[in-house]
Amino acid sequence: MSVESVRIPELAAAGTDVAPSFRHAYGDSPEQFVEVYGDPATASATVIFVHGGYFRPRTDLSHARPLARALAESGVLVASVEYRRLGGQPLLLDDVTAAIESVCAELPRWGVSERAQGNLIVSGHSAGGCLVLAWASHLPDGGPRIRLRPLAPVTDLLREVEDNLGDGAVLDYMGVRPEHDLEAYLRHDPRSRAALIPARVDVHSIHGDADATVNVEFSRVFPAALTELPGANHADVIDPDSPFFPQVRNLLLG
Repeated sequence: MSVESVRIPELAAAGTDVAPSFRHAYGDSPEQFVEVYGDPATASATVIFVHGGYFRPRTDLSHARPLARALAESGVLVASVEYRRLGGQPLLLDDVTAAIESVCAELPRWGVSERAQGNLIVSGHSAGGCLVLAWASHLPDGGPRIRLRPLAPVTDLLREVEDNLGDGAVLDYMGVRPEHDLEAYLRHDPRSRAALIPARVDVHSIHGDADATVNVEFSRVFPAALTELPGANHADVIDPDSPFFPQVRNLLLG
C-alpha cells in the first residue's frame, strides 16, 4: 500500500476533530452543502475547494478539512464543497456548478468584503481538480477574473477509461464508455474542453512528480501552467503537515 493511500484516511480521521465556522446548503440533498472556514469579515480572499476521491461514493470531504482549516488560518475564507457521491454523471459536475454559484451569491450576505469577493480562487484535488476544470470550461467569456488552482487533477477521462486507471473509477463515474456516449465525455473531460476555458480564468496546476495515484504526466500534457513538486505524492498537495504545504499554500493564495 502506498504512502499516499494511507495518508488520505489519516487526514479523514483528523478531520473529525475539525469544525467549520458554519455550513451552507446549496440544494435539497443531504450531501449538497459547503463547509465554511474562516472569518468572513476579515478574509482577504475567497477559496472554493472541491475534494477528490476518484469519483467514488465512499470518499467524502472529511479528508479535506485539515487543508480547509490551515488555509483559513492564513486569513482567507474557505468554502469546502460536498456533492452527491452516488457516482454517475452528470450529478457531480452539476453539484459543483451549483455549489460555486451559490457560494458566490451568498458572499455579500456572509459579510465578505468586495475585495475578498473579487479575489476568488477555485481549487480541487484529484477528481475535484477534474470537476473544477470542467466547470471552468462551461463559463462564459465575460465576467470577473478567477484563479483556478487544480491539485494533482485528473485531466483526461478518455485515457483513464482506455487504460483502466484507478480500478475503473472513471468508467464507473461516467456509466458508459466513450465510444457509446462521446457527447457525455465531451461535456465532462477537461482535456477535450481545455480550449473552452475563458481567458479570464488563470489556470495553474500543482502536481507532485512522485504521485502514484494520478500520474504527473496528465498535468504535463494539459495546456496550462504547471508547478511540479519534486518528491511530492498525491496526498502531499492537500496535507498541512507535508513539507510541501507552504509552497502549495503560496501557489494557491499568492
